[in-house]
Amino acid sequence: MQKNIISVVPLLRIPFKREQFFYYLSNKKIPRGCLVEIPFGKRKIEGIVVDSKDDFARLGNIKLKNIGKILEKDFLTEQQLELAQFISNYYICPLGIVLKNFVPKRTKSLRQKNISISKKKLTTPTFKLTTEQKNAIAKIVSKKSANKISLLYGDASSGKTQVYFEVIKKLLDPPTQKEKTVAQTLILLPELTGVEQEIKRYGKEFGEKTIAILHSKISKGQFYKNWRNIKSGKTKIVIGTRQAIFAPFKNLKIIIIDEEHDISHKQWDRNPRYDTRTIAKKLAEIFKAKIILGSATPRIETYHQIKRRKINILTLPKIEISNCKTENPISIVDLRNEHYKNWKKVKIVSPISEKLKSEIQYYLKYDRQIILFINRQGMSKFTICTACKEVLKCPDCEQALTYRKKGNYECLHCNFEAGDFPVCPNCQGMVFKNVGLGTEKIESEIEKLFPSAKIARADSSSMKSIRAQKKLWQDFSQKKIDILIGTQMIAKAWDLPNVGLVGIIDADSLFNFPDFYTDETAFALISQAIGRVNRTGSKFVGKAVIQTYHPENEIIQWATSGNYEKFYQHEIKQRRALNYPPFTHIIKLVFQDYDKDLVKKETEVIYKKIISDIKQSSVLQVYPPQEPLNPKIRGRYRQQIIIKAKNYPKIPKKLHAIIQDLKPGWLIDVDPISII
Repeated sequence: MQKNIISVVPLLRIPFKREQFFYYLSNKKIPRGCLVEIPFGKRKIEGIVVDSKDDFARLGNIKLKNIGKILEKDFLTEQQLELAQFISNYYICPLGIVLKNFVPKRTKSLRQKNISISKKKLTTPTFKLTTEQKNAIAKIVSKKSANKISLLYGDASSGKTQVYFEVIKKLLDPPTQKEKTVAQTLILLPELTGVEQEIKRYGKEFGEKTIAILHSKISKGQFYKNWRNIKSGKTKIVIGTRQAIFAPFKNLKIIIIDEEHDISHKQWDRNPRYDTRTIAKKLAEIFKAKIILGSATPRIETYHQIKRRKINILTLPKIEISNCKTENPISIVDLRNEHYKNWKKVKIVSPISEKLKSEIQYYLKYDRQIILFINRQGMSKFTICTACKEVLKCPDCEQALTYRKKGNYECLHCNFEAGDFPVCPNCQGMVFKNVGLGTEKIESEIEKLFPSAKIARADSSSMKSIRAQKKLWQDFSQKKIDILIGTQMIAKAWDLPNVGLVGIIDADSLFNFPDFYTDETAFALISQAIGRVNRTGSKFVGKAVIQTYHPENEIIQWATSGNYEKFYQHEIKQRRALNYPPFTHIIKLVFQDYDKDLVKKETEVIYKKIISDIKQSSVLQVYPPQEPLNPKIRGRYRQQIIIKAKNYPKIPKKLHAIIQDLKPGWLIDVDPISII
């Protein structure tokens, strides 16, 4: 019987110096994309078939093992295989690791679980499209447009979501349907906290049975059920976070990347360290689909592409509510003034200024909801020993421990917890002072000031499950919460007309990191937080209070006045001078190990090899090894090498080979969100 040689990519890490696939024998041809079980050493593992051909005489009498069994026929599509290869090449990540993201956990079939839509939400008013919205829709769906990528640029409450709805209707249900399969839309969200709101919105507009949800927090069974419905073409609209980009689309027509500026669109803590926005462009190219980027504060890289006419810009003015035209809804509070009352220095200063306190009282009185944003968890920023001033640190990460409301100390980088009675490692003292603010500290202060208010807290420790996030959104949207305190997860995306006040507790904390993305992130967060008030549908004037010790800060001034253009011109000038994106791409190579000396030695060896092999290059800059901001995490020491490459992914072959040959322990991050 004629045998067939089957090329299979095992779903695990294969070093780049080896082929990414292995050869097996089969009695019959097996199509590309099939999921198979293969013997691998002494184990049986899963793999994806990438080629199948007739057997031939092999030199050296090489013996091949047989395919174990076919687990799923036609499992991955040709489009998924093409996208996986692109990700592997661009992010220099083994193909097997990339393909794991495309392979869901297979489960037995489930009963259909419908998306529940509250009857109360069905009364949402319909809005008449503005001239700007109509023009944007026409330009996006036009076949004459040279660019398939459009930035829908407008302040919060400018009507971007309504444009999404109308575009989807026109592209998914054209007058003459030539395609045999259902056209599909992908909607990418940066945060899980925004998923529940979008389910309600799109479910009401298009019907719950047309929607599938994909993200890491839903059950494996439901994920697989939704995945299969997408692949079969039953699903029209896919809503999800980063993971949804790997879905098996059948006829993808449009990709919507909401809040495109958000750093959460980047996978930064495990391989492949991909950016959803970069992958979305390739996915759109594969399907000849259109992309809409939605943002009030677009990325500098995106706006630079607009200036170069590579991306269309469609501007939507804010839809004003009648009550909001007569007064400035934004107040900047100078916290330096809080330290003196009646010409006397105040011994204990509340983190809630007099201005913010009075505004909270006012909006509580009129049954309006309040959001208070602070960019840190816990009760404090760090804790010091009162005797010797030593900072209490995590022994595994060497980072400051965070004091929790329940009375213990925790590390935000790992699972370390100090006992209830920690001892100073320097002097064995047991008396500590907590410095700085966190969500739990603000929660405690608000409980004292407003004991009758219904208060909730939202940060990564309190919102670990999708159930908790879903309940938070439901409770807040149903007015079961008066004051919501949280980190950046609550400062964006939500569209709730009953929010009357937003308070940014400590705007200065947004500028604490000496990184090239810091100002951009701060500008976006301040702008987004302010945008939670005065939404379309509001019947009252909402306000934002921003607390800072530096009210003269230009970034704060530009964000509160909505002057993105001025911010862009300031930022692009600095980026050009320092050769940062969009004028270059960055490759960050991080080595980590439990042996500190080995880390220093290994990074120095690789650095010298890089500069020796590439010699002088006008398109590359390589910086010597240095410790990152967090030089030790979970017991492992770290050092990094930063490379700036002008024409990435076109880099010298020798450099590419060096990166591919890096030993285990190295992390490769292309287009990182931080270089510190």
